[in-house]
Formats: sequence, structure tokens, C-alpha cells
Amino acid sequence: MKETDEREKIMKLFMPFENKIFPVRNRFVRAATWLAACRGDGRATSASISRQVEAAAGGAGTVISEFAYISPEGRALDKQWGIDDDDALPEVRALADAIHGAGSKLIVQICHAGCAAEAKEGARPYSPSGGRCPGNDSETAAMTREDIKKVCRDFAAAAKRAMDSGADGVEIHGAHGFLLTQFMSPLINKRTDEYGGSFENRLRAMREVYSAVRGAVGEDFSVWLKLSAVEGADGGYGAEEGIGAALTLLADGVDVLEVSSGTGYSKPQHAPSVVGVSSGESEAPFAKYAAEIRSKAPKNSLVLLTGGLRSLPVIAALLDDGTADLFGMSRPFIAEPDLINRWAEDDARPSACVSCNACFRTSEYGAIDCPIMRDRQEGDWDPL
Repeated sequence: MKETDEREKIMKLFMPFENKIFPVRNRFVRAATWLAACRGDGRATSASISRQVEAAAGGAGTVISEFAYISPEGRALDKQWGIDDDDALPEVRALADAIHGAGSKLIVQICHAGCAAEAKEGARPYSPSGGRCPGNDSETAAMTREDIKKVCRDFAAAAKRAMDSGADGVEIHGAHGFLLTQFMSPLINKRTDEYGGSFENRLRAMREVYSAVRGAVGEDFSVWLKLSAVEGADGGYGAEEGIGAALTLLADGVDVLEVSSGTGYSKPQHAPSVVGVSSGESEAPFAKYAAEIRSKAPKNSLVLLTGGLRSLPVIAALLDDGTADLFGMSRPFIAEPDLINRWAEDDARPSACVSCNACFRTSEYGAIDCPIMRDRQEGDWDPL
């Protein structure tokens, strides 16, 4: 009987999720992943598109695109996708058509790096207060109110491009130490105006970005937001403020709140890509944050849990106990793009991902892939 109950819980993950907010074919989400496969000017390549489509063809009900910068000054990394001008329109359309053709839905993730932006000679990255930021030795320029308004306009314009090109929604990146996290952070944000000081003031920029995006795309287009529930560094914000931010943004009208954790300068236990996760007790390190948010969230919203998910029994239990509505994975799809199909075909072994983060080091010589699993995969990746 116990085995039957567990199987029924697992099968629910694969069943269509009918709801008024974002109906999908299953509960699995390919979380956003930088692939280092775009051109130096931010244009997509056949490889960058095909890598994302693989997860849809491999069974993921929803694909969140690799993070796309909304303006040149907001670019975080080399070979990152740019959705900062209309040249991106046909690329979004190609990606959306291919993912829809595989039976999945596309969410385009949009981001401004702030002080985590790539260094450019003769220019200083933006940050809420200027100076130097954790994890970055570059001097930054303090943002003016007009700079903040421009960021809001740039997020809105990028979201409109995604909508006009056939995407099913956008996700505002408010996590992992990028600009909107920086405004949330008492460690970084030392402003004394309406954007600094109190929790409400530090959250203001994120709320204004959401408001601008919603104004650009209307009420019927899905707007998601990814948030680090804790900053994970001494002097940074903790779970009380992180969960409070999530609930505030859901009350503002965010459709889906993706729960992650940490930043590039976090302590290891809070890092977004936790090392050493394996199936069983070490899975889902951020589940406690999602559970509290889900228990208090408005009924007209969904919660997506991402981070350290590796096995069907654990994910099924998280769905059954109401921790989250959707479940995102990143590194497992790098290791096994067809993971969900494998699971659906009764091969219920945990993900082959061993959480070693070796995939990120492959960007030094090409597009990101899994050096451990690559020899087992059929065929070669598309050339850049």
C-alpha cells in the first residue's frame, strides 16, 4: 500500500497541471541556466537555442530561458543572451516556436546585473550606492533616480519584446546578487533616500520594476519573479525579509514566485548552485523557504521551488505536502536533457547530476555542458 501511495504521488508530477494562472503539461521546469553559447554581441546561436529546446523535447513542461540582459550596462557575462533591442525579436520567436513545438511553454528570464556586470574599460558598473560590492573589486557608480527609472523602462521593454515574440511569460531576475538583490541588500544598499534604509524602501526598486513590466504586458501575460530567500552573507538580509519580499510581490500581482537562495558571494550552504547535493536527505535545501511562502501566498499565485532537486520521491513528497506547485532544475538538465522522459518511462533512478559544478568550468572553452555525462550522450552539440 505504501508503494502504491508513493507511486500515485509521483504520477501526479507528470499529469497536466490545470489551473487559472499557468496551466502546464507537468510540474517540471527547466530553470534558467547561462549556457555561454551566444555570440559576443549577445545574439543567439543555433546552439544556444537547441540547448534550451532539448529540455522541452526531454519532457520539461516549462522552459525558463537563459538569463537575458535588458541593457548593455546590465550585461553580466560574456556570451550572454541580450534582449535589449529589437534584434532579439526573431530569436525569441524561434525559441518560442521550437519549445511550443515540443509541447512545452517558454518563460524568458530578464536581468540587470548591476555591480555584477562584466567590467568594461573606462566604465563603472551601476550599483545602488556606489563603491565596491561583495565579490567584485571594481568601483561602481551610484544610481540616480533617473537611472532607476531607466532600469524600469528597460525591464518593461524587454518583457514586451518577449510577449510580442510569442513567449508565454517573463521572469524578472531578483535573485543571486544581481541588481534587484543589491537593492534588497543592507550589505550593499547604503542609500538614504526612498530606495534605502528600511525593508520597504530597499524593496521599492524591485516592486517598481514589476509594476513597469506589468504595465507593459498587461494582466493576461504571465509575469514571474525569481528571488533569493536569503542573501546568505554576513550583514545581508535573512529569511524574514526574503520571505516578506516574496509575499509582498505576490500580493502585488506576480503570478509565479521562484524560490532560490543566495548570491555569488554567499556562504556555501546558501549558494544558488549548492555543491554536493545527492538524492535523499541533502536534496531541496531551500524547501523550508518555499513552504512558508506557499502557506501564506495568495490563492491566485504559484510557487516554484528550484535548487538541489534530484529524485522523484523527494519532489513528489514536496508537492504532496504543499511546499510548492512547480519544481525547477538546472544542472540536472545540463547532465541529462531528457531526464523527464527517462523518469516518465519508468526509469526512476535519480538525476545523474552529482552537483560538482564542473559544468560551469566548461564555459572557458565553449558552451556549457556536463563533462561527466557528455561521453554517454549521443551525437555532438550544434557548433556555435
